[in-house]
Amino acid sequence: MRPVELTTRWLPRGVDGITLWPFIFYRRGYEQNVPLRCHEHYHWRHALRWGVIPWYLAYLALRLFYLSQPADQHPLEAPAYAKQREVQALLDAGRSIDDQLAELGMV
Repeated sequence: MRPVELTTRWLPRGVDGITLWPFIFYRRGYEQNVPLRCHEHYHWRHALRWGVIPWYLAYLALRLFYLSQPADQHPLEAPAYAKQREVQALLDAGRSIDDQLAELGMV
C-alpha cells in the first residue's frame, strides 16, 4: 500500500507538506523535495502502523501540549524531522539514500 501524493496551492502558511491519510499533500514546488517527502512518508507509515484514527487522535491531543514549542519537539513529529535531517545530510554529503527510501517504502 502506498500513499496518494498530490500537489496543491492550498496549505497553511509555513507548511510545505502534510499527511492526511491516505493522502500526502505538497505545496506546489516542494513535491520533488526528497527530505520533505521522507518526512511525510514517515508520518504516513507511522499512522498505518498505529492505526490511522488512533495516530491522529494522539497527534492532536499531544499538539495541545506542544503548541508553544517548535514543531520538531512534538513527540510524533520529532522522528519524522530526524529522518528528514538524516536524508538531507546524506544528500549534502553525496551519499546514497537508498536505504532510507527502502525503509519508508518509497522505492
